[in-house]
Amino acid sequence: MNKISRTARSVTFAAVVGLSLGISAPGALAEDATPTTEQQSTTQKGNIDFSQKGSITLYKKKGAESENAATGKDMEGVQGEALKGVTFKITKLDYDLQNGDWSKFPKKAADVEEGKKTNLTFEGTTGDDGKVAFDKLPLGIYLVEETDAPDGIVAGAPFIVSVPMTDDSYEGWNYDVVAYPKNTESKTVKTVKDADKNIQDEYTYTIEADAPQFGGEKTLEKFEFSDKLDSRLAFQRVTEVKAGGTILDEADYTITQPSAANENTLGVQLTQTGLDKVNSGDKMSLTFGVKRTEVGASTDVKNKADVVFNNPNTNDDVKLKTNEVVTYHGKLKVVKKDGKEAGALLPGAEFKLYQCTSQENLGNAISINGKDTWTTGEDGTFTIDGLHVTDYENDKEAPATKKFCLEETKAPAGYALPENKITEIDFTRENLKTTGEYGDDEVTLVSQIENVKQGTPNLPMTGGAGVGILAAIGAAIVAAGAWFARRTSRA
Repeated sequence: MNKISRTARSVTFAAVVGLSLGISAPGALAEDATPTTEQQSTTQKGNIDFSQKGSITLYKKKGAESENAATGKDMEGVQGEALKGVTFKITKLDYDLQNGDWSKFPKKAADVEEGKKTNLTFEGTTGDDGKVAFDKLPLGIYLVEETDAPDGIVAGAPFIVSVPMTDDSYEGWNYDVVAYPKNTESKTVKTVKDADKNIQDEYTYTIEADAPQFGGEKTLEKFEFSDKLDSRLAFQRVTEVKAGGTILDEADYTITQPSAANENTLGVQLTQTGLDKVNSGDKMSLTFGVKRTEVGASTDVKNKADVVFNNPNTNDDVKLKTNEVVTYHGKLKVVKKDGKEAGALLPGAEFKLYQCTSQENLGNAISINGKDTWTTGEDGTFTIDGLHVTDYENDKEAPATKKFCLEETKAPAGYALPENKITEIDFTRENLKTTGEYGDDEVTLVSQIENVKQGTPNLPMTGGAGVGILAAIGAAIVAAGAWFARRTSRA
């Protein structure tokens, strides 16, 4: 091959590879970007100078993909937020620029054979400005790959860089190549609606996530939600799955029920009909109901979920975690005591429970697992397992006015109802933490309520006027007895 034909072929290849910076890589150059007037890249005309070294400089941006062709030079007006913390690996490929057949060199990353990857690799991570530079590189063909990225960032597709590449006029060589690859971000959010939901009441979790950007040859082949539930949570039902503004039909997804075999993990996977309804970048969501079956060893139940989908840029799976949400429940133990006799506990007292703001505003009566009346047992106590705390709901602080109110509806036998038969209870996380007697542990709040014995009729007085009255009655009885005796003897 003569120098003229080699130069022609190399220009063609390097031009194609240069274009791949804007096509194979996800939007390597952003929209409306233009070269700077003072080009910092070094461009030389004529054949490649193999005595030189080259460089690859990457500016990582967050934003949607662009189809703009790259120039390989510094650009102005590149849109998108700089991405810190993205790690790149570049691998020199085993192709001989000086003597090889340029027409057979790979034009995109998918064309690279594993055996063509050499052991000459370099790694670097973007800084605050989204920049990472690889300097003093041997001339050649390089595969550029992302190996790590911040949470929520969908990795861009690998791409090929030729060092050198042709300049934008195809008249010279650019030994210092600059690219602006972009990444899309998928935000995953977990929310809970648990306000006023006590044990065995259904409440809901919602998982939200962004579908990846795809189109053209890139397709969405997988999208699923995965949620490992606390052992105290019982899954109830999927209430809604959405893709963008579309509510998906039951045929659009499958449900993997939580079980001991899968560590109580709920799975919801889109079927092909469901995937076909997802548009690039759609807001995806899953809402489902659970019940907490018991308080257990702690007041809190924590929950976070995973969202898994294929990366259309790489065909690798992307697994993103949501934030964590917390729900709090506790036990309420009522101890019924004799108000006068120390240590005497009273069975048979009956109570109703209300969600209230004060004694004067009781609100609705509460039923726990079908029970709305509680009676103290032989030990003078009963325990409600369990109630939602009053100071935290829907994963945030709740209004300070919320309380529970206990109304005593029946006193123990021989005892009177208290003068104030309603007891206000501040069922807060802090009050639950406080420990004390009668089994007051860190998941139980104990309320001690006293009664006094019922009053009995007074006995007659035994002095003063009382004695005179008794004497008179006694004398009358004696006189009457004597009179009846005389009547009998005369007869």
